[in-house]
Amino acid sequence: MTLIDYFSRYLIAFEVVPTVNASHVQAIYRQGLKAQWIPLAATSKPELRVDRGSPNTAWVIQQFFRQLEADLSFARVRRPTDNAITERFYGSLKQEEIYLVGNYPDARAAREEIERYIPHYNHRRPHQALMLRPPMCTRSITIRSWSRNARSSNGPRGTDDEPIGSRPPRRQFRGRLGYGPEGDRRIYGKYGRRFGREAAQKGAAHPGGGEFATSDSQNILILSH
Repeated sequence: MTLIDYFSRYLIAFEVVPTVNASHVQAIYRQGLKAQWIPLAATSKPELRVDRGSPNTAWVIQQFFRQLEADLSFARVRRPTDNAITERFYGSLKQEEIYLVGNYPDARAAREEIERYIPHYNHRRPHQALMLRPPMCTRSITIRSWSRNARSSNGPRGTDDEPIGSRPPRRQFRGRLGYGPEGDRRIYGKYGRRFGREAAQKGAAHPGGGEFATSDSQNILILSH
């Protein structure tokens, strides 16, 4: 199971389970909230986009999201492109990790090896859709957006016990990526601050063609299994 931020392609949480059920869906969504420092009591929560598999359409899941006052949306029937971001991640994971290993002795070993790959994917691996920048560079925009919402809520802001590589070393990105004032990560280089601020809010065309994610996509997490 994987939970990916739609806007930044950042993998927020994952789990290796033999069979997915409704409790796994609830648990991974809670992990996604925790990774973005959003308490369950927050008035604004990200939408979860899922396919129409039975664990996702179960009554207990719909009741869970109604109680949280969070949005649950479903991919369209016979529209595999709705989950293109997660499918692309699985393709990268297979080519760069799973196929190289061959066979894992058990589920625990598989989880440990995949967990080692995730920081590389999130913090170092360039993405064409992100103008050849790793997801963490773009995720900083999402973090600032949801941190403002979390501060305005009445609930706690969470703990420092964060999932897989949610905060990289402070000086991991240097040179053309640069840093903004007070250590605030910004997207510099060829596209400068304009990409980091305006493109995230208004949407902008990127070299690969198509439309870059707009501000609305900052409110979406994609679950796939």
